[in-house]
Parts: sequence; structure tokens; C-alpha cells
Amino acid sequence: MRARRTKKERWWLLPLLAVGLTALLNRFLFINARVPSGSMEPTIPSGALVLGNRLAYLREGPQVGDVVFFRHEEEFGQKILIKRVMAVGGQVFSIQDGQVYLDYQPLAEEFAPALPGDSFPHRLVPDGCLMVLGDNRADSNDSRYWADPYVSQDAVLGRAIFVYFPGFHPL
Repeated sequence: MRARRTKKERWWLLPLLAVGLTALLNRFLFINARVPSGSMEPTIPSGALVLGNRLAYLREGPQVGDVVFFRHEEEFGQKILIKRVMAVGGQVFSIQDGQVYLDYQPLAEEFAPALPGDSFPHRLVPDGCLMVLGDNRADSNDSRYWADPYVSQDAVLGRAIFVYFPGFHPL
């Protein structure tokens, strides 16, 4: 006759369930990443842990100003990057003497100071693509420097929601 298992014998089920649920949430709902560089400072400090929403762009794509997680395989392989969207498909993007222009109009940026002398020629962003920059323009490897300056919207993994270490602040 089989003996009935007691709660003490099933102690391992709760930790196993917690790990499984965390893995599922991290794979399908959230993206959790450590930012190793200062390319997004002061918005996201070097070494910060950031949480993002993988479902943010199910209905519509990224917007100018969003901070996104993505892969740019031609430049970085499978490495996950985080940058700010500066232009979306159909918009004309340029930088003249540190000032970002979107559709030939200066873009007001409270999150990134102008970098005098920085320039990037006028480019029409192809449909389904993005131009991205780091907030710390002096220390960011971004669209300005890549052979293929565009990030496919299909390569976007999610929208950054908040920094949770060090400290907590929404993005």
C-alpha cells in the first residue's frame, strides 16, 4: 500500500515552481538586463539593472524618445543593447553641430546635452527601421558609427520601463 506523502516531503515543489514561473515571465513578458557601459548616462548609470516590457510593441512600434532593448547582429552579434529611439521609419534624421534634427526640425532633448561638433548627414529612415543614440553622446557606440545605422523593428526586444538598481527610477 502506498503511503500518502506529507507536506514535508514536497518542500521542493514551491522553489521549483517559483523558478519556473520566473523563467517564463523573463522569457515572454519581461526583459531584465545589466547595462555595462556609460552610453546611456545620466539616464541609466553604468552597471545599472533595467527591467523592460517585451509586450510593449505588440500593437504599435517604438516611438521617438522610447528607450529600447534590441540586437544589432551585424555590429554586435547576439549582444543585447539599450539606446534611445531618435527616428522611426519615414522620418528624416540628422545631427548638425551637436543638435539633433528630425524631419528638418530641431529636436528638444532634455535627456542629452548637445555635443558640439557632432554631425551626421540627413538620412531618410527606411520603413520598419529605427535610428538610435545613447544619451551620453560623447561615450556611445550607436547609429552614428555603424556601417548599417538602422535597427530593424523586428530586432527590438522590448521597451525599458525602469532602473531598479542602483536605486529605482522610471524611464
